[in-house]
Amino acid sequence: MTTADRSYSYTTPPTGYRLPEDVRLGEVRLQIADLARSVAYYERVVGLRVIDQTQSLATLAAHGSDKIIVELNEKPGVAQVPRRGRLGLYHFAILLPDRPSLG
Repeated sequence: MTTADRSYSYTTPPTGYRLPEDVRLGEVRLQIADLARSVAYYERVVGLRVIDQTQSLATLAAHGSDKIIVELNEKPGVAQVPRRGRLGLYHFAILLPDRPSLG
């Protein structure tokens, strides 16, 4: 049987290590230099939507949910990290409730 012949159910849990059932992940809080630019990125590229926004703070969630996933906090005077800079967050993971939510 080839990989193309297999049919996978979205409700089948993956094999391998899983987080313990009692572990709950919270929202990611990021300090950023430009709120408008960061909101545009998380909406356009990541696919999140704005739940609430002020002049310096935005909270974002997945479509169809009001659970905050990312909080963006613009800090006055914060300099943007150069493209190949030494600082910055390189990645974080978003745990979605099921595979269709990933789409």
